[in-house]
Amino acid sequence: MTPAPMPRWFWLLPLLAMLAWWPIDPYWQSDDYIALHYASDLQRVGSDFVGPQYGATDVWRFYRPLITASFWLDQRLGGGTWPLSLYSNVLAHGISTLLAALLWRRFVGAGQAFAAALLWALLPSHLATIAWGVGRVDGHTAVWCLLALLLLLRRHERLAAGDRAPAWPLLLTTLLALASKELALVVPPLAVALAALRGGPATPWQRLERTMAVAWPAWLALGLYLPLRWLALGSFGGYSAAQWSLPAIGSGGSTTLANLAVPLRWCGELPPSSVPPAAWLWAAALPPALALLVALWRRPRLVGAAALLAVLASVPMANFLAESNNPHNLRYWYLPTVALAGALVAGGRWVLPAMALALALPLVLVRGAQRTADLQSAAMHRALLREAADAAPSPMFVAGLPHANRLGTTVQLHFGIDRLLAAPFGADAARLYALRPLDAGPSAFRLTADGELPFALPAGSTWFFADATALGRAPDGPQLPPLEVTGDQDGELDLSTPVLFAMAKGERRPGLRTPGVRPAAFRLTLCTANGYLATLFVDHGDGSGSDGTIDILSWFSAIGTPRIGSYAPGAYIGDALDVPTTIDREPVFPVLLEAGTYQLAAGSAVFTPTHRCRRLLRFRFDRDYPQWRRAVQGVSR
Repeated sequence: MTPAPMPRWFWLLPLLAMLAWWPIDPYWQSDDYIALHYASDLQRVGSDFVGPQYGATDVWRFYRPLITASFWLDQRLGGGTWPLSLYSNVLAHGISTLLAALLWRRFVGAGQAFAAALLWALLPSHLATIAWGVGRVDGHTAVWCLLALLLLLRRHERLAAGDRAPAWPLLLTTLLALASKELALVVPPLAVALAALRGGPATPWQRLERTMAVAWPAWLALGLYLPLRWLALGSFGGYSAAQWSLPAIGSGGSTTLANLAVPLRWCGELPPSSVPPAAWLWAAALPPALALLVALWRRPRLVGAAALLAVLASVPMANFLAESNNPHNLRYWYLPTVALAGALVAGGRWVLPAMALALALPLVLVRGAQRTADLQSAAMHRALLREAADAAPSPMFVAGLPHANRLGTTVQLHFGIDRLLAAPFGADAARLYALRPLDAGPSAFRLTADGELPFALPAGSTWFFADATALGRAPDGPQLPPLEVTGDQDGELDLSTPVLFAMAKGERRPGLRTPGVRPAAFRLTLCTANGYLATLFVDHGDGSGSDGTIDILSWFSAIGTPRIGSYAPGAYIGDALDVPTTIDREPVFPVLLEAGTYQLAAGSAVFTPTHRCRRLLRFRFDRDYPQWRRAVQGVSR
C-alpha cells in the first residue's frame, strides 16, 4: 500500500537535526589533515576512482572515491581551509534524519516515524560522525544507504500496485553508497529484509520470489562493485589490523548498547551537584529501559524486526565492538541506530520527551568538550603556521601536540601531523614532526621524562607547547661529547625493501659504527610524523675493539624483555613502522643516535646518555615495508 503524501511538518526534522548539531567554532581533526591535503590535488582525487583511498599501499586499503571527491568539492566551493566540510556533514545529517522518518513511515504512523527520526538525530553518539570532517565516511554513506532503502520500498509499492518501477534509481544509489564506504555492503541484505517485511501474506517461496523481484538491483550493484574494488585495490582491502574475536565482540556489544542508550556513561564530567553520580546514571538509564520493555510488550514483532535490521547493519563494523571502551568508535553505529531508535519509540508518545530530557545533558557536555578541543587545535595550528611563516628552521619537532581530548571523545592532532603546514593549510615551508612517543603507553621508552621540557635536537628546530597558545623553543640539552657515526651515505641509510630482503637472506648487513665509542647501550630514536620511536639496545659487536656496532637486522629483531628491549617491553620494533611507512608523506625518518649506560628499573631500563651525535641521520624506507615485515615474520595480511 502506498502511503499518503509526506506531512509538511516532516520538514521540521532536518531543521531540528541541523540546529542540534550546528558547528560552534569548528576545526579540523586528525585524519582531516590527510584528507584535505590529498584532495587539494585533482589528479590525486581522480586516482582514488581507480585505486586505494589516499594512495595508501598498506595498513588500510579502502575504495572510497566519493569521499575524496567530496573533500575536493568542499575546497572548490569554500576556498582554502574554510571549514565547509564540517557544515556539509551537518547538512548530510539533516537529510538522513528526513530519510529515516520516511523509511519508518512505511511501517508505523507518521507521528511515531517523526519521533523515531528525531530521537535518532539527537543521539550524542553521532558526535564523531558529524563534528569530524572525515566522520563523513559514515554520515555521507548513510545518506546514500537510506535513500537506496527508501527507493527500494517505493519500488515495492509500485510493483505491488501493478505499475512499472524502474530499477536504475536503486541500482545507482547503491553504487554511490558502495563508492563511499564499505558500510554500504549491508544495503543488499537490508533491501531483502525490508522487502520481506513489506511482502504481505504469501507462502515462503512466493515471498522470496517477490522480494528478489524488488531487491535485485541492489544485488546487481554489489556484483558490479566487488570486481571493480578488487581491480582498484588488488585485494578486497580493509584494515590489516582488524581482529575478529567472538568473545571480545560479545562483551563489547553489551557495552556499546549501554553507551548508545545511556551516553551519560561516557560523555564527560557531570555538573557540580549534591546528587550522587550513580543516581544520575540510573535516572538516565530509566527512560530507554522502560521504553524498551513497553515496546516489547506492545509491539514485539516490530522490536524484533528492528533488532534484526540493526544487527544486519552492524556486521561490517562488528570487529570494532572489541574496542567498546573508546567512545570515539560509537560513530560506527550511526546507521544501525536508525532501527534502534524506531524500536524505542514504539513504547508510546511519552518516549520522545523522556529520551530528549535524558539526552539533553550528554549532548551539551559532548558538544562543549568538542568546542574546547577544537579551539585548542585551532590555536596550536595557528601558532605553528606563524612560526613556519617566520622561517623556523626545518624540520620542526614539536612537543605537546595532543592526540585527543582528555575524555577521548574528540580526536585532535593525532594523524597527519606532517600535513599541517602543507597545502591547503600553508606553503610547506617546513617539515613537521610530533615530538612524542609513537607508542603512548606508559612503558614506552622516552627521550625525556613526563613533565620535562624537550631538549633541542641537532637539526632543524625543536619546540614545545606550554599551553594551547604558548609555543616555545626548546633549550639546549646537556653538552655531551660528540658521537661520530659511519656507515651512512651523506647522512642517509638505505632501508628500502630490496635492501631489507637482502638483509633478511644474509646477503647484506646494513649497519652503523661509532668509532672510538663502544657503549653499554645505544638509544636510537626514529622520528615519524605521528611521534618518535625511541629504541634501546646493547652494542651488536662481538665485544672486541673500541668501536660501537649497530647491526640493523639485530635492531629489527629485538623484542622487549624484562632486561633491555626495543621501544616498549613486549613490542617488536618492526611492528611500529607499518603505519609511518604507509601514511607519512615520505617514508624517510630523521634519526637521533646516542650512546650511554642503562639501569634496570621496574622491569624496564633507564637510559643515561654519555655521547650524542651532532647530526640527525635519515633512515630511508619505501611503501612496501609492511609487506617485508610480514614476510620475515611469517604473518599473512
